[in-house]
Amino acid sequence: MSAQIPNRISVTTNPSFRDHFVASLLLIRYQRVFMVFHVVFPSFGIFLLMTPLMGYRLGPIEILLALFCLSFTPLIIALTVWAAGRQNKLAHGPVTYVFDSDGMHTSRPAFTQTIQWSAIPRVRRLKRFLFVFIAPARAIFIPLRDLSHPDDLDQLLALAAEHTSSR
Repeated sequence: MSAQIPNRISVTTNPSFRDHFVASLLLIRYQRVFMVFHVVFPSFGIFLLMTPLMGYRLGPIEILLALFCLSFTPLIIALTVWAAGRQNKLAHGPVTYVFDSDGMHTSRPAFTQTIQWSAIPRVRRLKRFLFVFIAPARAIFIPLRDLSHPDDLDQLLALAAEHTSSR
């Protein structure tokens, strides 16, 4: 749901586990240090599965290890999202984001927070999400389906472009 007020864009969302999971997967490309692990593990899994082409025989341990390596990134992210949702009492319930000339105002049933534009280095729009970065590799995501007015995204991107690096 979204309400349009002049010079203010409001978005209320209640992202699901799947939204958190997919957004976390998409955010990996902005985490350059951790990207190494997310590339090395699957590469090693592929290498293990290709060893029979070099004349080696795979046993059950090697197959399990290869499957673990291939599923490393999805398993780690799913575990992290599940643990964060379970342990963080502030993460439950719908969240409302209000964007105006001062910055981004976030409110949930348990808290209210304002992040000024000077603390937001960039805003990125992807196919399913809008990422509002609050650090070089940390972002708040907003599912685009929760923007009810077609003009909200354009206005939000224009507002962000005035204050941040947006694309």
